[in-house]
Amino acid sequence: MKIKFIKVVSSILSLIFVGTLLSSCDTKIWKQFEDWVKTTDDGFIYYYNDGSKDGVYILDIPDVEELTIPEYIDGKRVVELGHLRMETGYLKNYCVVGTNTKKLTIQHQFDIRYDQTINYVDFPNLTNLTFIDFLYCNQSYSGNDLLVPHYIGKRNSNVPTVELRKSDREYSLENFKAKVIIIPDYVETIEAGVFDGLTDVTIKTSYETKPEGWADGWNGNCEVVWGEEITYLYYYDWIKTT
Repeated sequence: MKIKFIKVVSSILSLIFVGTLLSSCDTKIWKQFEDWVKTTDDGFIYYYNDGSKDGVYILDIPDVEELTIPEYIDGKRVVELGHLRMETGYLKNYCVVGTNTKKLTIQHQFDIRYDQTINYVDFPNLTNLTFIDFLYCNQSYSGNDLLVPHYIGKRNSNVPTVELRKSDREYSLENFKAKVIIIPDYVETIEAGVFDGLTDVTIKTSYETKPEGWADGWNGNCEVVWGEEITYLYYYDWIKTT
């Protein structure tokens, strides 16, 4: 009887412990992926799980001609544009396609998922691409040569004009890796201060002389090589200069 009594008490205590554990855990982690999907007032559809340490995934964007990708939504940092979700037994793709977007502004760095069969991010009809604080947008870029791109996500046949603009945001360049920045002739605007703070970095451009849209002192302390012939392939880090 004593042994049976101990077993019963042990079982009851185990159930109490499990029940307490479940009730003490944040029940948010038991929600489905779709339960965390919300829409902002201006039309961004996004995912954020309060029970995880991940940031915000943007799953879809507003159908507008002028679009700025937000750095924060509800105080949480946007870390991914487009998303691949592993569901039970299959993969679910969240593709961001800005068919009607003509002007796109990027103001921070985020991940873009890509594989050989699916382009998760596509802006096929861009006429203008603007980077606010280009160096801040590439803080974790690990290559030696950094090309100023004319696309975000899928590369399309049309080449929009590109602008590099500066804000009053403060940020560190301590971990900035690139030693060569390559600026093709589709970059029509560079504001003063865009490359301030860089040391031991060379800027190569296909322009022979400073374009009208580039501010005086645009290059900061960087050496400039003019008239560089640039061949750029599918990704930023596949760059050849001759």
